[in-house]
Amino acid sequence: MGYDRKYGKVTCERGTIGEDEPVVVFRAQDVLLPDALHAYLLICMTRAGVGAEHLKAIIDAHSAVKEWQRLYGAKVPDTQIEQVVNQVRED
Repeated sequence: MGYDRKYGKVTCERGTIGEDEPVVVFRAQDVLLPDALHAYLLICMTRAGVGAEHLKAIIDAHSAVKEWQRLYGAKVPDTQIEQVVNQVRED
């Protein structure tokens, strides 16, 4: 079980995440997520050792997010800058 700073404990159905491992959760409602996934895909494609299965998972996630957004819409993230600054200060 990992931990996301915004959402708290993150559990997964397959595999394991260490109890103290930081996890970052992006939601499909985030209008910026498709661009973030695309950038991540490009980075992965230029790094030696990133397998085709991982690349396919990113492409599939991108497609699923775009479809979700088409059906339900998307919005700009609403985390307040003060929340981010306070988290950085705590580190």
